[in-house]
Amino acid sequence: MTSSEKHRPIQRTKNQPDWWDPYSCQPYKMRDEDKPRSGLGNVWEYCKVAFSNLIGLPLIMAQYLTLKKQASTKSAEDFIGLSLSMDLEYAEQMVEMVQELGVKRLLVRIPSWDIQALPDYVRFMEMFPNKAFVINVLQSRDSVLELSQWQSQLREIIQATRHLTNTYWIGNAVNRTKWGCAHSGQALSLQEKAEELRAEFEGIKLLGSSIIDFEPLLSWRTLFNFRRYRLDANAALLYVNRRHSPYGTQYGVFDLENKLRLAKAMTKLSNRSEDELWITETNWPLLNTKPYTPNSGNPTRTCDEVTQAEYLKLYYQIAWQSGWVDSVYWWQLINPGYGLVDHRDGRLRKMPSYYALKELMHGELYDQPKRIDNPY
Repeated sequence: MTSSEKHRPIQRTKNQPDWWDPYSCQPYKMRDEDKPRSGLGNVWEYCKVAFSNLIGLPLIMAQYLTLKKQASTKSAEDFIGLSLSMDLEYAEQMVEMVQELGVKRLLVRIPSWDIQALPDYVRFMEMFPNKAFVINVLQSRDSVLELSQWQSQLREIIQATRHLTNTYWIGNAVNRTKWGCAHSGQALSLQEKAEELRAEFEGIKLLGSSIIDFEPLLSWRTLFNFRRYRLDANAALLYVNRRHSPYGTQYGVFDLENKLRLAKAMTKLSNRSEDELWITETNWPLLNTKPYTPNSGNPTRTCDEVTQAEYLKLYYQIAWQSGWVDSVYWWQLINPGYGLVDHRDGRLRKMPSYYALKELMHGELYDQPKRIDNPY
């Protein structure tokens, strides 16, 4: 087997731009000199972020400190979600694995720039009958610069997939410049264009915010403002730092539970979102899996497969036990760098995290989490 055959990306889009990394399924990291700048627009947006947080801080803190856990009424089937990357070569195996896992909730990305391949995405999703799909429509810099084109692409995606779902997550990692938005105001404009489509598609559910990692200042900006949109749920891409346990803290206070507490407090106070919190993306990068891992792949920034499986269980159990979260989606089924299945060497190897998710689906979600601190 050649090196290129061994290192084949799982997602092969027909219209793959040169800035897209098919191995880690995200844009390549941008050089500082290549990042788009908008001058006074950036400064003005930063002022809005600061002002909204100054105004909101007392209310957020009060809500955070008084927020109590509540018993979750969600079954594992309704709580545990899994993301898939469209690849027709492995589609039949994916169907079998989803069936084995018992997962009902599935998430599929459709890039706005890959609209010509829309029939393939539809055909792929139709291979998973009786599943609750969420479609994440990915944006690019062109989306920000050509809002009418962005809206047209959204319309076409919704028209083609309405028989499969009514739930659309708008944008991805909007606080990362490499995804196209120079500042949060541009992300809000993308959401407004999606909102205008409600008049054409009765009953669609639109998710947003789409902030990746723990950045509460920007999260609040997307959840409390006076732009023209509303969210049916707050979609948060909430990762735990690199190889750390969900019990590890950020800023000395915010372990996973407290990050979820803050996210829920802001969701409850939001004037743009209904009181639903979805974790639409999380995982841990795996050791020695370049080019698939989204970071360096070094031991200081990754974990081994067994530890990843332990952390996966903890994440789902902690989120479920809190009662604040409506669903959690693992990104993704097949990817050697952070997924559940390694497709290198021409075969599909189910990693420990695959079996950990299966055990959660079959009852372990409801167990009390067993504390595991960073083992390294």
